[in-house]
Amino acid sequence: MDLNPNTAQLQSLCAQILDLVEADEAEVSIHDATDLHLRHANNDLTSNSLTSRRLLSLSVSYGLRSASISFQETDPASLREAVTKAQTMAKLAPENPEHMPPVRPAQFADPLAYSETTAAAGPEDALRWVRPVIEAARAAGLESAGYLQKSLATHTLANSSGLFVSQPQSSVGFSMTARTRDGGSGWASTQVTDAAKLDLTPVGERAIRKAQDSRNPTERAPGRTTVLLEPAAVRDLISPLIWSLDRRDFDEGRSFLNALVENGKDPIGHDLFGSANLISDPLFAPAPCFTHSGGEPLTRTEWIKDGVLQHLVTGRFWAKAKGLASQPMPGNFLIPGDGLSTEELIGKIKDGVLVTRLWYLRMVRPESLLYTGLTRDGTFAIRDGEIAGPVKNFRFNESPANVLKQLVASGTPERVLGSESDIPAHVPPLVVDGFHLSSVSDAS
Repeated sequence: MDLNPNTAQLQSLCAQILDLVEADEAEVSIHDATDLHLRHANNDLTSNSLTSRRLLSLSVSYGLRSASISFQETDPASLREAVTKAQTMAKLAPENPEHMPPVRPAQFADPLAYSETTAAAGPEDALRWVRPVIEAARAAGLESAGYLQKSLATHTLANSSGLFVSQPQSSVGFSMTARTRDGGSGWASTQVTDAAKLDLTPVGERAIRKAQDSRNPTERAPGRTTVLLEPAAVRDLISPLIWSLDRRDFDEGRSFLNALVENGKDPIGHDLFGSANLISDPLFAPAPCFTHSGGEPLTRTEWIKDGVLQHLVTGRFWAKAKGLASQPMPGNFLIPGDGLSTEELIGKIKDGVLVTRLWYLRMVRPESLLYTGLTRDGTFAIRDGEIAGPVKNFRFNESPANVLKQLVASGTPERVLGSESDIPAHVPPLVVDGFHLSSVSDAS
């Protein structure tokens, strides 16, 4: 089923470019995007924009020599100029021993990542969605700042091997920070594919409540403790793990997995992550994505099952070199939850900390996948199964691998925004033992 009314035009444009190519191989990529932004601060709208852009990329190869060029103009003269430049550069390029031919045509599942309702929504709809949230913050005597983005994108790929695939994607995401005059700060977010399912009321309520509850925090001693990571914190911590599950990195001794298995044994099939489960599924309706990656089909994949590693990302060149099947990078990730509410998870913790979200994550030690960052916008002590008041923020030093290994309970998954990646994610709050809150931070 073709969801994109411009598919015929895109296919024609790709054919025009490929027909001009005299090189041995060629691949054309076209990325069309339209973004609507609405930003507010101090309980008032501050900016809005509606932008559209198109970027084309062409890669050509003569044997093992290849070159790429990006451009935007699509008139006949510009297309000829782009092809000529790419071919000239390819003839001068050194041979690449890892060059791979274009992927062959394949069958791709029809994506679920596009909504006509979202595509049709305009600035007046964005204002209608956001206004009640701003008014709620004003009525509560708080200052609010938020950012709404409606995104439409179509990615088209064609090559000299006969591949053509064009898929659209849509989303609406919103995040909001609420602050009190005496230092309380709260944050919440949501993201949907279909704007008809967008409901910002609970997002605003959550941010406002956290701001009100986090006033006048006390200082709690740092150290290793039980934490309840809310979904935004989970998605930001787990996304680096996804990018690090790489077969070549492991085979060449550059992976955090090398320290987790003995004598270079294959990590697949080893129990490395406690009882955790980590899945990607392009057709998972609450957080769908494109159904291909670079022309390779994406299907539901269990990366970690009950703590046991099942798959590693394996690029086409490395798969050929090692006699393996290729495994493309996932386009989303999911963590199934136990279905418990946040209150039920809090009730399981005798002494710990609730973390609303994380900020400014940076790699510390690649060989162990150790990251550092800050808690932010709602950090609370938990004692005897109840929230015991706000505490000052912390710097943490922790590995997402340890987060999964030390997982003891999980809640109900939801789709939220994070601060470190745009990949669609559907994750629950997680209770994690032994999480390293390394120092206290006065940042609010």
